[in-house]
Amino acid sequence: MANTQIGLRAAVEKAKEAATVAKLIGGAEGADHRANAHLLQHNCMFRLGDMAPAARFACSLLRATRATGNRPFLVTALTSCADVAKRAPDEMAKAERESRDQERFSGSPPSYGGLDLSQEGRVSLPTSPAALSRLELTYREASVASCDAALAAVGGRGSPDADDKQLVPSLCFEAATRGYLGICLIDLGEERERGFALIRQAVPLLRKRLRTAASWDDAVLSEHSLAGWLCHLGHLLSTHSSQTVEAAACLRGAQELSETLNDVLLKQDVLRYLANMSGRPDQPVGLAEATTLRSRLNALYV
Repeated sequence: MANTQIGLRAAVEKAKEAATVAKLIGGAEGADHRANAHLLQHNCMFRLGDMAPAARFACSLLRATRATGNRPFLVTALTSCADVAKRAPDEMAKAERESRDQERFSGSPPSYGGLDLSQEGRVSLPTSPAALSRLELTYREASVASCDAALAAVGGRGSPDADDKQLVPSLCFEAATRGYLGICLIDLGEERERGFALIRQAVPLLRKRLRTAASWDDAVLSEHSLAGWLCHLGHLLSTHSSQTVEAAACLRGAQELSETLNDVLLKQDVLRYLANMSGRPDQPVGLAEATTLRSRLNALYV
């Protein structure tokens, strides 16, 4: 653990040097390198659990990304802000305000990528405790809106698995963007049907990615992502809706994939969620099956 922390902090310092050099390069290339450096810094500090600098780096990532004119990267930046807002909304709101003050002082960022993204993805900053608790949602909504704008700009076609021109997000990232907005809505207890619909949208995107995987590594990553979102959807349906048949079908699909992947943690989650669905006459998991599932679950802990 200590070595991991040292490595992450060393990576932050190296990325700081990279961002400085990128600023000297300037132009589209410099803005792109600077955005990548800030993304690395954010990811490292987020993993360390240090939310104040993670929020500042997420805001720096937003500013640099708007200068690149790259919408898929803007979706990534907004998602990074949402991740911080989920764990420390006060730190995210503070960093966003400071970032906007810096922008007003230095002027609007130039658009090196041919798109003026200076205002795209802007969120309303919270002015009350209730609004602060919804800050994650505002970033999630903005990230999906930017994803939709990217798709609309290329004629509304589906996202490719890989896009050399970086016009639209990958299928995997688009699925995650929609899925996490869905989870956020369900967790807040509002627009739950829309939340379920968004997570359902993630599943066919990942199935498409699996069908079009260009390599074995891509296929494994696709299977992991698909299994994870089927598990999320099944668990949320079983706990927040009466759609138990669909919930069980999703969990059984995730269970099948977990066996193929030999993913122990995923197996544990799926077995536990399926077993917990028993006990009521309307549940599609019977008591006998639940007993078997719990035995398999206990065996995984040995």
